[in-house]
Amino acid sequence: MTAVIELNGVHKDFSGSQIIRGVDWTITEGERHALIGPNGAGKSTLYNLISGKYPISAGSIKLKGREIAGLPPYAINRMGLSRSFQVTNIFHRMTVYENVRCGVLWSMGHKYSLLQPVEDLEDVNLRTDEILEQIGMAERAAVPAGILTYAEQRALEIAITIAGGADIILLDEPTSGMSHSETEQTVELVRRITEGKTLVVVEHDMGVVFDLADRISVLVYGEIIATDTPEKIRSNQAVQEAYLGTEET
Repeated sequence: MTAVIELNGVHKDFSGSQIIRGVDWTITEGERHALIGPNGAGKSTLYNLISGKYPISAGSIKLKGREIAGLPPYAINRMGLSRSFQVTNIFHRMTVYENVRCGVLWSMGHKYSLLQPVEDLEDVNLRTDEILEQIGMAERAAVPAGILTYAEQRALEIAITIAGGADIILLDEPTSGMSHSETEQTVELVRRITEGKTLVVVEHDMGVVFDLADRISVLVYGEIIATDTPEKIRSNQAVQEAYLGTEET
């Protein structure tokens, strides 16, 4: 299998405190990979290192075989990696349609311009319509994003994440704060829109993790203590002691 994300000896220190402690981690093309671990384990920090939000303190991060440590987030994004955040990150005063269209523009070869109205960009509008159909929000296109339900806002953020055409998607707790039915709908949405792409997801809901992931990595105190199939992770004694507990979830 082709490795699309490779971390080798990655460290991250904040004011002398080690948050990420020599992580070696590989994500292969087309897999659905979950990253789990207790609060404070460093999961979001690891995402921030991969996506370029934070610089690494030591080590190497490669995307599709190219070193990306030190590159700005926009450059990493243009190489085919996109991510969502724990806290919903959308334009609240813009409509659902306008939010998605912003994500589509660059991938279609367009830049922001005061001379050409975006409404006239037929290819952008068609792609925006396709994405809204994919996430089941075509009928909500004209609604301001700020008045959507929480679950709808999370779905919209996922739509923005894929709008740029990235083939590697990092989602950070996409079902956090959702009811059981909302979680089921979101998992089905994630499964559908990431078909044929590489998915990495941070998630605390073990039902979602074991249902969605091909492989699972467990991060504890800045170190990955295990990477394996869901079945083997569930029965791993070290993982049970560090995170899952003795009873199956």
